[in-house]
Amino acid sequence: MTTKGERRRTQTVLLDLDDTLLDNDMQRFLPPYFAALGRRLAHWVAPDELMPMLLTSIRAMMANHDPQVTNQQAFNAHFFSALGHSELEMRPIIRAFYEEEFPVLREYTRPRPQARPLVEALFERGCQVVVATNPMFPRRAIEHRLEWAGVGDLPFTLITSYENAHFCKPNPRYYQEILEHLDCRPHEAIMIGDDWENDIQPALQVGLHTFWISEGNVDEVAYCGLSGSLAACLEWVRTEANLPGE
Repeated sequence: MTTKGERRRTQTVLLDLDDTLLDNDMQRFLPPYFAALGRRLAHWVAPDELMPMLLTSIRAMMANHDPQVTNQQAFNAHFFSALGHSELEMRPIIRAFYEEEFPVLREYTRPRPQARPLVEALFERGCQVVVATNPMFPRRAIEHRLEWAGVGDLPFTLITSYENAHFCKPNPRYYQEILEHLDCRPHEAIMIGDDWENDIQPALQVGLHTFWISEGNVDEVAYCGLSGSLAACLEWVRTEANLPGE
């Protein structure tokens, strides 16, 4: 594990989900996800027409900078207009997809044995723990992935999803919004994640401490936070971290 800089008291921990708490390569996960969604919506739109609609709507969601517009609202404004059917009409169909087809996608993921011990150790230390996953999915999809990671039953303070977030990673305002929601100052929080561009760099811009789940591949010369494997992060929380409850 690599450490640089002095340790500071941390009260809030933001945890990434995919490839941090759960092995889930999105390049492998998204094609079967979109294919399954296409099958569910085939009665309303041809599968080859669905993908452009989804990508355009995702881009619109990521480009949203209006703090009054949730990611869900930004996505829906484009998607259902292009689909030609209202959100109200399609809501039960999409809800059924996330209850029936989405759970099958578990086979494309793998739990990490250190994930639950890490979260439990953070709770034992008195932290408020946030699932700071990129809020581009509905809450139900995130709940499934938390279950696959073995942590779905734990009492997280906040789980970001497209229903309650107004910005996406890597926009630093995503992290600012979490801090404002929790009435937390940046130096009282740490972001733990595997993705430099989405998790670490924007969190540093906001002033959070960071732990980069790097698996030994630390190559950003300007990085001045903690880094290492998920196992190393767990060991740090248990034995070294200056956290509440110490």
